[in-house]
Amino acid sequence: MAKYSMNPWLEIQGMKEKMDSLMEEALERFESSDRISERPATWCPAADAYETENSYVIQLELAGLKKEDVSLEVANQELWVSGEREMIKEVTGSRYQFLERSYGPFARKFGLQENADLKHIQAFFRNGLLTITIPKVGDLEYSKKIEVSEE
Repeated sequence: MAKYSMNPWLEIQGMKEKMDSLMEEALERFESSDRISERPATWCPAADAYETENSYVIQLELAGLKKEDVSLEVANQELWVSGEREMIKEVTGSRYQFLERSYGPFARKFGLQENADLKHIQAFFRNGLLTITIPKVGDLEYSKKIEVSEE
């Protein structure tokens, strides 16, 4: 049986060179695009959901957006929240050093319980936080004991 000798440091160096090459390619594509819309950018806003005695509540962090930038739709027991955060263009004579915030279109889908009152959903937008309240109609039984009878 032949012995196989491998130098892990050479393998790591090769991976580093490949990553450097990929990063340079991505940066060139980003810088060569004059129009922001040509740059693929999608993101997913952070969300919290909780239940009260009378409703379900969903909150989404949408910093930098206005209520006009957000759309809500309900269909087939699903709530869709979508919109777009526009990128602030560079100031003339300046150049970004790094970008950490997410821009572009987003969409979130939330499945709704059977007892959700779809006709009376309310949404409130304040300080970059979208709060959606879905009232309950009746009780949704999560478990039920079934009696077994004799024939």
